[in-house]
Amino acid sequence: MTLAQAADSATPATANAARAQAPVVIVGAGPVGVRALREVRRQRPEQPVILYGEERHDPYNRVQLSGLLSGQHKVHELALAADVLAQEDPLTEFRRCRVTAIEREAQQVRDARGDCQPYSRLILATGSRPFVPALVGDTLAGVYTFRDMADAEKLAARRVQSKHTLVLGAGLLGVEAAHGMRRHNTRVTLIDHNPHPMSRQLDATAGGILAERLRERGVELLLGTSVRQVLGTSRVEGVILRDGTEIPCDTLVVATGIRPNMDLAIDAGLAFGRGITVNPQMQTSDPAIYAVGECCELNGEVFGLVAPGYEQAAIAARNLALTDTADAASYRSTQLATSLKVVGLPVFASGVAEPSPAMQTVSWRAGDDYRRLTLVGGRIVGVNAIGDWTQLPALRELLRQRKWISPWQLWRFRRSGDLLADTATDDVASWPAPTVVCSCNAVSVGELREAVCAGATTTAALTARTQAGSGCGSCKPLLQQLLGDSGPLAPGKGWRALATFTVPALVIAALALLLSAPYPQSVQLDWDWGELWRDGLLKQISGFTIVGLSALSVLVSLRKRLRWLRKLGDFAWWRLAHVVLTVLALAALGAHTGFRLGSQLNFALGLTFIALLLAGGVLGVSIAFEHRLAPAQARRLRRAGLWSHVLLSWPLPALLAAHVLKTYYF
Repeated sequence: MTLAQAADSATPATANAARAQAPVVIVGAGPVGVRALREVRRQRPEQPVILYGEERHDPYNRVQLSGLLSGQHKVHELALAADVLAQEDPLTEFRRCRVTAIEREAQQVRDARGDCQPYSRLILATGSRPFVPALVGDTLAGVYTFRDMADAEKLAARRVQSKHTLVLGAGLLGVEAAHGMRRHNTRVTLIDHNPHPMSRQLDATAGGILAERLRERGVELLLGTSVRQVLGTSRVEGVILRDGTEIPCDTLVVATGIRPNMDLAIDAGLAFGRGITVNPQMQTSDPAIYAVGECCELNGEVFGLVAPGYEQAAIAARNLALTDTADAASYRSTQLATSLKVVGLPVFASGVAEPSPAMQTVSWRAGDDYRRLTLVGGRIVGVNAIGDWTQLPALRELLRQRKWISPWQLWRFRRSGDLLADTATDDVASWPAPTVVCSCNAVSVGELREAVCAGATTTAALTARTQAGSGCGSCKPLLQQLLGDSGPLAPGKGWRALATFTVPALVIAALALLLSAPYPQSVQLDWDWGELWRDGLLKQISGFTIVGLSALSVLVSLRKRLRWLRKLGDFAWWRLAHVVLTVLALAALGAHTGFRLGSQLNFALGLTFIALLLAGGVLGVSIAFEHRLAPAQARRLRRAGLWSHVLLSWPLPALLAAHVLKTYYF
């Protein structure tokens, strides 16, 4: 007798107890279904779990299918749950079989083999399927979609034979399909009714950059038009565009959107709209059944990205383990973010995509790198970027928290493309725990810290444990950075030379606050050094030497701010040049004043200049010797030196200008 039969023949109390002992069943072995499996195993290690997947492949990462098509990845590199399914755990079972029905009264599912599997709780992670417009039909040979491994394999085989491939739809999947089909120099044309690719994620400038990159890769673009008719009787032979233009082809790839897979839910009588209707606890109209990811609908919203599905999977796994519904977690829809590599170009979009006239937009561009911020009341509500940008995780956090952005930060962004100072982004270990590091798999800093504490001390181990870095791979440098911060840092390039100049300068600047050079006490000296401070010409020479050396020092420091300068030599040697110029300026100050600060304006100027040198000395020492300090100590010392150095540099130009004006005017 099966568990379901035992439940049916028993009393209601006994039946409920029998069902409670049944496993949690997850239908759908895509990324969200696998995440649900991981979360259930984490929340309830003793709970039996059965995962159903109807494809012949083991669970794989759909995000990397485009890399498989273009030859960047092998099939085994897409494995998504190898570590979980490889464990010989009797509580975890993967069945490569399609579920055909949900029998809610018996609380069981029926599969394609005719077998029934009881469940205590059921999680539907059935994802979505490609939408094929009616004008394309489903009878012509040579028409393909690009959604799963089978599609990728068919397209890879077709690519070798095709002479001209048309891709209908320039969204993310369409762009990736077009790029992948060019691998064997097949002629590829991408068609879309929008004026630029990925119009739902990118603005006109970013979309233009992507379009140019596609053209460089040999993809022809037909934008601002649509297909009116597909030609062919048994096999596709071409299309007719809206303006009547006929384009012959032998292959048509349809990438015109997706639709939720909810046939199982509809047949089972569950409530549905555009997707399977769920409440904030991710429960369907049947409290024993949950739905997560692209197949579900919450408050009228469906989710076409994987990141919300990961969050929903975690909430569903937590709630199905609860006995008291008062403790249930709720999913709150957040700003959806797209963070992927498209044709080798990092693309990020989150928040407001199309700003209204009432919104403020600030943009920056250098070559193929483009960034745009959208603000309302000084708070970020949208980010659009194309190209590498290390500050994106921190930007996502600012967007999530709707933090106010200062005019100084916006000025920095307009000049350099970076909104935040380097110290705000270069230390992954100090980021808040909820900050997302891996957008593809929604892995936060907090989860990475837990994994490191649990023994994941290499990038490969972190990826295996959390899946961070297994998507587009753009977050791998951050993983390395996080792991590198857990131990002493390696000596920086040129640290000895930096220490050679910085330490003496720091000592001299400190002594200058306490001591001053004396005037000569005798007239019988070979050289009267007092003339340095009495002779007007010498005073002018030393004074303008200070100004010139200080200006050069500032110009050298712009190496870090101006992107085009970053390609000229290693930054460590530019930093050293900045320090050497500052030391020479300190020597010129001694020649100009004898380190006598004077009074009033002269005192304010002299004190600010020496304090600025002291702050720079502290910063230089912290950088030179950071490999000999504890990471946290080096971080605090460096931050203190940097910010005091920056703040003290602000009043200096005004004080110096007032000093020169006073000297020459009076």
